[in-house]
Amino acid sequence: MEIRKENFYEYITAYEEDELFYRDLYIQEHTHPETFPQYIASLDRNYIRDRKLFVPALGNPEWIPYLDEAATFLNIPGNILLSKHYRYTPGYTHEHEFFEILCIYEGEVRTLIQGMEHHLKAGDICIIPPDTSHRLEIFDDSIAINIIVRRSTFQSTFFQLLAADNALSQFFTHVLYRKTKGNYLIFHTGCDDRVRSSLEDLYIEYLSRQKYSTAFLNTMLMMFWAQLLRYHENDIQCMLTKEYGSASITSILNYLSANYQSVTLGEAAGHFGFSAPHFSTLIKEGTGRTFLQIIRDIKLGQACRALKETRLPISSVCELAGYKNPEHFMRTFKTAYGMTPGEYRKAGRERL
Repeated sequence: MEIRKENFYEYITAYEEDELFYRDLYIQEHTHPETFPQYIASLDRNYIRDRKLFVPALGNPEWIPYLDEAATFLNIPGNILLSKHYRYTPGYTHEHEFFEILCIYEGEVRTLIQGMEHHLKAGDICIIPPDTSHRLEIFDDSIAINIIVRRSTFQSTFFQLLAADNALSQFFTHVLYRKTKGNYLIFHTGCDDRVRSSLEDLYIEYLSRQKYSTAFLNTMLMMFWAQLLRYHENDIQCMLTKEYGSASITSILNYLSANYQSVTLGEAAGHFGFSAPHFSTLIKEGTGRTFLQIIRDIKLGQACRALKETRLPISSVCELAGYKNPEHFMRTFKTAYGMTPGEYRKAGRERL
């Protein structure tokens, strides 16, 4: 069956052989518990072994709690792997070396991340970083699609979309790479047909195995990220932001990035309707940095960009970065980078 846009829904919702096995296993266990031991005893062990099926009642030794990139991508060309999560598969807690992007295509699913339960709905895109304990459970007709991405590929396709001095990129880095309880990011895209269509295109391209498919997948994944950031930058949830009401950390960081030159803690807090102390605490909990550290990093990032990409005099770079005192700018810059702005500019040109 050739998979095209017009028959993708039929393909993705059809039950595959392994799903039928798991569905029967689930029904036998939950509707006929009195005869379940006999059912288990009747299963074909060779069939289960050959298809690498997971039957907890048999204690499958093949299912290991940690998956590394080398083994996962052993027979997979490229750096991206897409698959449907088989419905009715017994819940299996595990970690892995790579990034997983869990996309809910239809229905609702239950997932546990570092032991924290989440109910994801159609349109939710959940990014699970490496070395994060998680499990997924689907015991109905809901559809979830997994995008497995090598760590290096995720970095190159996702983070290069964000400017190095963008506070949002620093927030993503904090959430996705800092070892804190319950790491995850969820884009709530709802019924956005653009995101759904892009997900379908990714899957179809992966299945096609056509010439230059690896390059196509990398480019399409970057476009997928770009859509999420363009249309749903303020629809992001993570453990650090889910209790902040209407003022998400991403909207706060975007505001600071746009007003870094002169905004004060009090002004920013007032803009979002918080007291200054509460706003300060919220930012620290959500990003791991203080208000002043965030503003400093944005300013220095802008200065670095100007030094590398323009011929503006140092005094103008200082003003562009929002520093009123050139001496303070020079001291701050040297403390952060171990060299003066002039030395930084010279070093950048020598690398060209």
